[in-house]
Amino acid sequence: MKFSKKVFLLFNTFVSLFINVNAQSGGSAYVPVIVVNNDSFPILTLPEVVVVSKRTFASSFEQNKFLSLKKNILIVYPYAKKAGEIFNEVQQELADKDSRHDRKKFLKEKENELDAQFQEPLKNLTTTQGALLVKLIARETGQNCYELIKEFKNPMSAFFWQSAGSLWGYDLKVPYDPQQDKDIELIVRGIENNF
Repeated sequence: MKFSKKVFLLFNTFVSLFINVNAQSGGSAYVPVIVVNNDSFPILTLPEVVVVSKRTFASSFEQNKFLSLKKNILIVYPYAKKAGEIFNEVQQELADKDSRHDRKKFLKEKENELDAQFQEPLKNLTTTQGALLVKLIARETGQNCYELIKEFKNPMSAFFWQSAGSLWGYDLKVPYDPQQDKDIELIVRGIENNF
């Protein structure tokens, strides 16, 4: 492609972006510019674009394994996302509580509310989905599930649930590592970016 065509396409892109910004703001809008050698160039911040190449698999077994992982993540990710939101909400509420009694009362009320809302749906998860949920909760909150239980309940409860989890193959102390769990991270980012 010739240089003049490239410049024209670039200019056309900036003009269409300006028109789009102008139309969305309901009238006139100012676009920041940078001046270089007495020439003005508009500066626009474009949204982040995630580029993912088409995934190739070594075998149909690997492909089916990945698709099964994706299916399970699609089931448990909304629960993990909600857990992250609830974690942040509880942290903010606890910061406003001065007395230990008020904190314990609030946590007990929140626990009862969460049991009523999530106990039945979470009972229907498979072992694999439960293990994924533990990892995704760690991803959303920044803390592993063992630490969360220890912080919001008590160390004995954390020990109990860690022991019970080990019977089903869960390790509540496992932190989320996006490097180690590359496929999980790839799928979750895809969900977050709606593709």
